[in-house]
Amino acid sequence: MKFDRNINKKYRKSVEDAFATILAKGNDEHRHVMNEILQSDLLIRVQPVREINASGITGVISSIQTNYKLATERLSLREALGEIYIAIAEETIDTGGQRGCEGTFVHEGRHAYDFAQTIASLSNRDMNPLGIFNPTLYELELAAHTTSGEYMLCVNKDEYIEEGLGLMILCRDGEGDGPCVVSDEGINTRLRDSYGLAVDANQGATASEMMGLVI
Repeated sequence: MKFDRNINKKYRKSVEDAFATILAKGNDEHRHVMNEILQSDLLIRVQPVREINASGITGVISSIQTNYKLATERLSLREALGEIYIAIAEETIDTGGQRGCEGTFVHEGRHAYDFAQTIASLSNRDMNPLGIFNPTLYELELAAHTTSGEYMLCVNKDEYIEEGLGLMILCRDGEGDGPCVVSDEGINTRLRDSYGLAVDANQGATASEMMGLVI
């Protein structure tokens, strides 16, 4: 991965530390996604929250450039990751500390990986039209929320677990006093109430539409 210019050293260190911790404490899927990002040219930005209106966002660096490549090249997953950026808010690091930074990159890293899968599959659609990967916003958020919950369980510290319970990403198994597990019901409630998304109703735009890709 590469950093945008003029990122404050403390923010850069926080991002690097977050990736190192995710690699050390995450599961096989977390490590795979993080390693693919680290070995790619994905762009990391750190910006004030007023500029991105979220704790973190993921998008395509230039839809014009990416559309040109889709028309003229075949892209691997790792090459496709180089078309993507992840921006984290300064305030996420300032107020959420390393837990906030880790959580943002677990969640947004999943989005980046899925966006890259979409780009790579579209660039090869003439050879493999049945292999097109183009998830809806519902599917993207379901995957990102699920992997976030799994990471919280991997770390297994009180502050991570409490955050997961508060966000309805985790729940107590059994009668409410069992071990914590990822809550499919809670995640779907969160997606419905916070995003207006549901598997059997509005699933939102597709990844290609969100990136402004021509297919």
